[in-house]
Amino acid sequence: MAGAGKYDFDFSDKVVLVVEDNEISYKLIDAVLTQVKTNIVRASNGKEAIEECTSDRHFDLILMDMQMPEVDGLEATRRIKQIRPEIPIVATTANTYDENYIACKEAGCD
Repeated sequence: MAGAGKYDFDFSDKVVLVVEDNEISYKLIDAVLTQVKTNIVRASNGKEAIEECTSDRHFDLILMDMQMPEVDGLEATRRIKQIRPEIPIVATTANTYDENYIACKEAGCD
């Protein structure tokens, strides 16, 4: 499409669960997803994310922080995949070491 901007997407029919305890990180993710009209639900920790996924609410994607209070992202991912294995979960983390990648994959991150 001629003249299309980089945010000319319409994901208004998509719901993303953003699991992030850090306010600044959440605001950054929210700003990007809002640009493409995504419906956003926030959980501030892994425990809240698990609770959201035990409800009847539909999610198309989960963006999961790995380091959070109460229940960390790895454990939350494991539990959510047991409840709702069809939901893709993407790890959001600043840890880029191979062992972190492997741990995320083994927990069930897509």
